[in-house]
Amino acid sequence: MEDEIRRLVRRAYEFGYFVGYKGHSEWAEWVRKRRDELYKAAGDLGAYEAVRDAYLRGRTAGAKKREEDIRRGLLVAGGREGSTQEEVPPGEMGEESAVEVEFTRFVETVGLLMPPDLLDSLRLMRPPRMLHLGDKE
Repeated sequence: MEDEIRRLVRRAYEFGYFVGYKGHSEWAEWVRKRRDELYKAAGDLGAYEAVRDAYLRGRTAGAKKREEDIRRGLLVAGGREGSTQEEVPPGEMGEESAVEVEFTRFVETVGLLMPPDLLDSLRLMRPPRMLHLGDKE
């Protein structure tokens, strides 16, 4: 269960970073839908606050990195300079799947590292060992 929570927190951070870096609107339907899916899964696992915090921190970090890249002249309209990825002709895939492909490529190429304090906060969610919750005796 803890591994599921870690994966969910990581996905939330990566998605938040993507939204912040690419400058997508919070109110876009596909952003809202994906964020709500993350929050629902987190609620089912009892990790809503951790996932929400990871998403917000990722979005803030992505927006900050975007501003830095714009100032340094690294960000070009429509993507990064020197992109070697093949373009898919418009109309071959739906908007939602195009965004999924863009998100996957972004996460693969950027190589995000999650802040260690996000992972450490997951330890606080575990019940103390002295309570022996879930132990079969």
